[in-house]
Amino acid sequence: MKPELRQFIEQARFYKAAVLRVAELLPVDDAALDELMAETVQAGDQKAFMLIIVAVLSRERRVDARHLVRGAVMLPGYAWFPLITRFHGDLAEHLMAAIEQTQLYPTPEAAALLLAAAWCQEHREGKLPEHLIPRARMLARHPKLQAEARGCLITLALQTKDSGLLALTKTWYLDASPEKWQSLQETALRVGNGLLEHRRQAPLDFVYDKPTNILTSGGTLRRAVAKIGRNEPCPCGSGKKYKQCCLEKDQERLHHSSEVAGLTTEELADQPETQLTLERLNRTDPFVLEHLDFEKIPAELVEPYVLRLCGFNLFDRAAAAFEKLFWLEDRETLWMDVMFYATRAGHKASIRRLVKLYPDPVKLQDEIYAEAALLLAEDNPAELIKLLDECADSALQKNTPDELQGISLALMFSRFRALGILVGRGAIPILPQREAGRVFDTILKTRDKLNLSPDDPIADVLDQRFAEQEDDHKQESAELRKARQNLDAKAQEVQQLKESLAHMQKEIARRERKQLLAPPPAKTATPVVADELPLKEMRRKVDGLKSALKERHHERNDLRRDLHQVLTRLETLQQNAAAVVPAEAEAPDREDESLLPQNAVEVHPVRLIEFPKGFQAALAAFPRHVARAAMIMIGRLAAGEPAAFVGALRLKQVPNVMRQRIGSDYRLFFRLHADHLQVIDLINRKDFDRRLKTLG
Repeated sequence: MKPELRQFIEQARFYKAAVLRVAELLPVDDAALDELMAETVQAGDQKAFMLIIVAVLSRERRVDARHLVRGAVMLPGYAWFPLITRFHGDLAEHLMAAIEQTQLYPTPEAAALLLAAAWCQEHREGKLPEHLIPRARMLARHPKLQAEARGCLITLALQTKDSGLLALTKTWYLDASPEKWQSLQETALRVGNGLLEHRRQAPLDFVYDKPTNILTSGGTLRRAVAKIGRNEPCPCGSGKKYKQCCLEKDQERLHHSSEVAGLTTEELADQPETQLTLERLNRTDPFVLEHLDFEKIPAELVEPYVLRLCGFNLFDRAAAAFEKLFWLEDRETLWMDVMFYATRAGHKASIRRLVKLYPDPVKLQDEIYAEAALLLAEDNPAELIKLLDECADSALQKNTPDELQGISLALMFSRFRALGILVGRGAIPILPQREAGRVFDTILKTRDKLNLSPDDPIADVLDQRFAEQEDDHKQESAELRKARQNLDAKAQEVQQLKESLAHMQKEIARRERKQLLAPPPAKTATPVVADELPLKEMRRKVDGLKSALKERHHERNDLRRDLHQVLTRLETLQQNAAAVVPAEAEAPDREDESLLPQNAVEVHPVRLIEFPKGFQAALAAFPRHVARAAMIMIGRLAAGEPAAFVGALRLKQVPNVMRQRIGSDYRLFFRLHADHLQVIDLINRKDFDRRLKTLG
């Protein structure tokens, strides 16, 4: 950057006259101008970046879209994003790279996605980047989206006609009537279309006519000069009155006040680390964070600083911080956290750097996340296959919830996402409730990444588990009843839509076969088109049913999360209440002591079922969902299904009798014979010891 231009930018404020002056000082040569842009982006100088790009665009000169990869994050708000549609090059791909490499705030990200899609409509015949819609779906799951972000995402869903994204946006307003939803869509379109309309504004129209502090982010401005009376002696020691000495100079200094008293924005930028506090750190933008000198950061802020770097996907800087700060024993937890976030982001280069810092290579094999190990092995097929086999073997040998959950999540965050969904499905029926819900949520997000529908068959199994858990709370909670009723109603809607869709698809297939088998019309005859219109109408209805089905699935998933939250709260309340009961009043639980270890995996034949006398009447005494779950389990055991035998243990006192859990509070006793399965009893867990004494 030329000294004259640098000096002017350092002293300038952001307004129209300053932009026009910068335009006069820009290099004449286009290559030199491009180099200036690259230098500004690399330095993370937001004020210089904004002054230069507006100046360049106001003169209709070329700005390469590649500068957005690191520069988009320096735009001071979502309303500035229409300006970048004047950049040259593949705007959509560079914006996607900006989103993935340096995490934007939610509202600017939503604006970037909408503008990228609109640019594709005009320049790429509507062909979107592969990850644009999956990224929009992931953003739509954000728990705290502002109205502007919601407006952009709803507009994006409507313009791209993506029913999955539209269904996700509808889950923000589950209680809205059709009329209210229509009104919300119209409001959202005003926001989104308004942003798109701003693309037609002249670049200088984005800038205020008078000086403004628009680029100052966060915090309250503090005076860069102490308040001094006009007629008081000037503090410089000249002996003159303040108004006759330094007042004019200090007034200009006040225009550059920062959030730290006594410092201008320029002075604060020269020494940001020395003035850093936790509050200021949590408001610091990513383009400032990555240029801080972590050796000067106060020791108590090192950990939150590194974690904030991870929050913006700046893993290369987080790894560099570890390399400079060296390894300390008390930083192992922080190292694990950075590894976790880098793995979830797929940042292999940073993972490799972090792995080299771990002091014990042998211990590292146990400490490194399975996801990270899979990522590092992706370029070595033989090592990758070996690692997959080891992970699966470890999960089967240890057979713990952490291992089962770990391998399914590891696969879903690797290149084997589809395989991860299948493994996650297999783990959900045997994982504890909380872990099962976590795996299911990850399955839904992974389906979004793969651009699949939100309809996953394992949802029905999870709903059944929720029904079993409800019995623990004796239907006491009105909130629980309402959540269950809402979920059941939505499940019925889904089932009805599925049946309608299947019927319509069969009818279309039947009519198409009929057309193919029909003899060709005579040459002189008028072509028959009577069936063509009904077929087109049926296909249109099928598309509508598919769209509605996606919406209902997203709504059902959202209601399922609500139900899970209610159950979790009730479970916590019960545990807290139980903790008040004196320890001596609690009956010791000796069930585990009465059981033999799990047998090795067996291949079971199909067996017939033998029920004891009066079993049907006994079954009627249990809650309906418990009886239903018991019968399903008996059928699975008799069918020899391997997963049904997980957790089925033999009794020490009577080794030929086995026990299997039915939910958390009920137990099934049975015997296995060569050709049949003998059901003995279904009991409440509280009666375990008493019933055990009667078995012989």
